[in-house]
Amino acid sequence: MMARAGVGKQMGGSAARARASGRSVDAPCGPTEIQRDYRTLLDRAKNAPQEVLDSDGELLLIQAKDVADFQRRLQAQVAETARFLAVYNEHREVVPAEWAMQTAYPRLAALSSDELEEFARELVAYTFDAGQRGTLEQVEGNLRPWESTAGIHGQPDVMRALLAPVDLDGILEVHPPSEGQVRATAG
Repeated sequence: MMARAGVGKQMGGSAARARASGRSVDAPCGPTEIQRDYRTLLDRAKNAPQEVLDSDGELLLIQAKDVADFQRRLQAQVAETARFLAVYNEHREVVPAEWAMQTAYPRLAALSSDELEEFARELVAYTFDAGQRGTLEQVEGNLRPWESTAGIHGQPDVMRALLAPVDLDGILEVHPPSEGQVRATAG
């Protein structure tokens, strides 16, 4: 994955990039060096992002696609989390149904203020954790049950059915069929 960055931006260098050209360790590769030894540059990019100074003066970054994809997705998640927190903090004292539509999580309007406070804490914690772990699995895995819970809260008929008293006398114990029963029906 190759990305452009402004020349003024400083990107971390690697001591392993010392070159015979006499340039400093932190200096990016130039076009001539890439033409001579592009395979080494690509191999290094598998381990750490590599800087390349294009002939027009642009600083380019070569890195593994999965790393670049994760960074893009993490950036989007951080922005989404920040937008949610901004709206949440501004409307903390207001009923969630009145402001949740302004966020990326509109279904949360069905939750109570206490539940939304818990959601906000978890969203921030899991987003920061994603940056540490290098994966968004925990964030995405945490969002699914919240969305599901909000969906159930948003359907009064389902909530009534879930909260209705259970008639324990009407519950029957069901056993799986025996091996013989399975063979008899398959025959």
